[in-house]
Amino acid sequence: MKKEKSPYDQAIHYLIQLEYIDDMINEKKDIIESMRSSITGTSASVEGERVQTSPKDRLGETCVKIVDLCTQMQDDIDNLLEMKAEVIQTIDQYVTDLKARKLLYLRYIKYMSIETVAHEMRMSRATAYKMHKAAVTSISQKFQCEKK
Repeated sequence: MKKEKSPYDQAIHYLIQLEYIDDMINEKKDIIESMRSSITGTSASVEGERVQTSPKDRLGETCVKIVDLCTQMQDDIDNLLEMKAEVIQTIDQYVTDLKARKLLYLRYIKYMSIETVAHEMRMSRATAYKMHKAAVTSISQKFQCEKK
């Protein structure tokens, strides 16, 4: 039986999903680059003996896969941009403290660690963690409202 997530955990999951989607986009980008380099390394030779080729057109198949992945990646990018706008709107709506907003932007929009955010904002790690917890608790109201 699956345990229901608390509103706080739902808020964390909601915020962190941007980084997961961005990672997925970067993985697809790496795969596309690898496929492109594999086909650009293949050259056709017109001189010398003719060699029997396989009935499958590997170059054509690879090109089709690249196009499909590029289309998927573009859809993922569009989705990511929409989600970023929604997350920013949620942060602005539920978090009134401007420093806490900045902390969440740096952590979840720019994917910085809390330690890096603390350094950038010139505060102790303990203060950053405390501010983070309070800000995420504010956002968890969104998920408490959705439950009702």
